[in-house]
Amino acid sequence: MQLAKLWNVFIVFMLALTGLWLVSIETGGFTGDFWLTRKTLVLGTGILSFGLMSAAVILAARPAWFETMLGGLDKFYRLHKWLGIAAFAFATAHWILRMGPSWIKSLNLYDLPPRPQRASDPSTDFNIFRDLRHAAAEVGEWMFYALAVLVIIALWKRFPYKYFSKTHKLMGAVYLLLVFHAFILTDLSYWTQPIGPFLGVLMGLGTVAALISLFQKIGSRRKATGKISQVILHDNDEVLEVTVQLETAWPGHDAGQFAFVDFDDPEAAHPFTISSAWQNDGSLTFTIKALGDYTRTLADSLHLGQAVVVEGPYGRFNFNGTRSRQVWIGGGVGITPFVAGLSAPQRTVQNANIDLFYTMRRADPAYTSRIRDLAQHAGVRLHVLNEESDGLLNLDRLEALVPDWRQADIWFCGPSKFGSALLKPMLDRGLPLSQFHQELFEMR
Repeated sequence: MQLAKLWNVFIVFMLALTGLWLVSIETGGFTGDFWLTRKTLVLGTGILSFGLMSAAVILAARPAWFETMLGGLDKFYRLHKWLGIAAFAFATAHWILRMGPSWIKSLNLYDLPPRPQRASDPSTDFNIFRDLRHAAAEVGEWMFYALAVLVIIALWKRFPYKYFSKTHKLMGAVYLLLVFHAFILTDLSYWTQPIGPFLGVLMGLGTVAALISLFQKIGSRRKATGKISQVILHDNDEVLEVTVQLETAWPGHDAGQFAFVDFDDPEAAHPFTISSAWQNDGSLTFTIKALGDYTRTLADSLHLGQAVVVEGPYGRFNFNGTRSRQVWIGGGVGITPFVAGLSAPQRTVQNANIDLFYTMRRADPAYTSRIRDLAQHAGVRLHVLNEESDGLLNLDRLEALVPDWRQADIWFCGPSKFGSALLKPMLDRGLPLSQFHQELFEMR
């Protein structure tokens, strides 16, 4: 699924949630009366925030049926991110609307109309609800502050992944407390309107997903265990190849898929692309580039026989486009899924006409030679560009080598800025967006 289509999914969900809320508002909800309008907006922003957060929590549990629908776990997490940001935006609006009158009064900014006496309300006539409303309001306020901290950590890319992965698990606990907040404070009238059943389903599924996360059961049915059988550090000391021999069942994988790998260390499992084709022998190879603090130390910390847990496979970067003419572009370690594709030519390149561009910052003769051999065996035309001597790949250079690129499916894996630098001119020169396939390899 392309980003544009993923964005459409997000917009449709937003519109559905907003529409169900609007048709569920009691008559007179927007009459011009300050306090009644404020109450409607407080409830509305709360419902929208909670609905969006529920969807984000459900996606965090990685249900397999959603991955197929959304086109891969990378798209899955991009939608999860958008939902989370939107949920926090509405939560902020909810908090401002809730606290605003007291701020206005304390700062003498404006003379607010007198607050009307609270009329008898079925939603508060039950002792259990009336007695819990104050506690639910307090819980909601404190959970908003907790949510703000967790969202900032999630969006702050320099915050170490190993700490982010731990703090982000707290979202499950925050969500469950917000379920209590939402259930107690949502007016009974809303539960009997169209928004009620929809919100109830989201609340139920979100609660299950949050419990799965808190008990660390995400992906538990897709995990296999094994041991490291080979570790190869390539000449430039930046690319590590790790081969794992699995000892428990693995369902097999397609070229271009990835898995979460736990090397039995204090770090959380990291996503790495599987660079080997599946041969039904229990062997998986991962190609890992030293990009962060964790991956830079792996070469020193891994050893033969070390226990490994692999969860997957995930992803839909599998070269199953609509056209036999294909252009593959791998930037740096982004060559990995294409290596897997070349290793299983009978599944990925049969009856296809393919040009593969491999761009790198520094040459690694041994690794490049291996890719040349694989490409030659698969009948794929390989173009190698060393950025230090050849410069960056751009569309003009690509067009000189592949004049018919507009008739091809373009498969790109590499740095996001590199992908954007190619995609924009391609679209400007007539390539349909549906022909550009890109792995969004960002899990936060």
